[in-house]
Amino acid sequence: MRVVAIDFETANKSLLSPCSVGLARMEKGEIVDTFYTLLKPYHPYFDPDNIAIHGIKSEDVKEAPSFSEVWDDVLSFIGEDFLIAHNAPFDIGILKANLRNSYIPIPSIEYGCTLQIARKIWSDLPSHKLTYLSEIFNFEYNAHNALDDAINAAKVFHKACPCVNYDETKLFFSQFGVNFSNLKEI
Repeated sequence: MRVVAIDFETANKSLLSPCSVGLARMEKGEIVDTFYTLLKPYHPYFDPDNIAIHGIKSEDVKEAPSFSEVWDDVLSFIGEDFLIAHNAPFDIGILKANLRNSYIPIPSIEYGCTLQIARKIWSDLPSHKLTYLSEIFNFEYNAHNALDDAINAAKVFHKACPCVNYDETKLFFSQFGVNFSNLKEI
């Protein structure tokens, strides 16, 4: 089963402040393609707390494209694949807010949350943060880099269920009470 993991880093607390996006495509347990770009956020204020987390500053994105300028590339990268994110409400919230803000129609894309999956599959773990999961599964990781976050979300998804197709995956996760959503439905 092919999945595409997505992750955004933001300049501040606004959903309209993505300053980078990373995507990673996984097929048969291997990362087969990636996409990463800095973004010029609609809300350009860079909160020092956010800078401390990801290290991206306003001067880093001066020449970067806006969300709407890279959307076609992002959508093309996702294609027909299943979309995942670690803490999907955050990343999907950013995606939808920026689509609406740019007057871009919201596509019908199925997605799932690897944080929710991890909480169900490994309920006995003391943490389900991507940093913790990456550490215990020995994944190489540069935390809060949008591309590394996307890559490791894909690895967590595969570790939880190395299923071969979408129907099998959906059935597997339904046993744990994990449901998938569609961008258009929320």
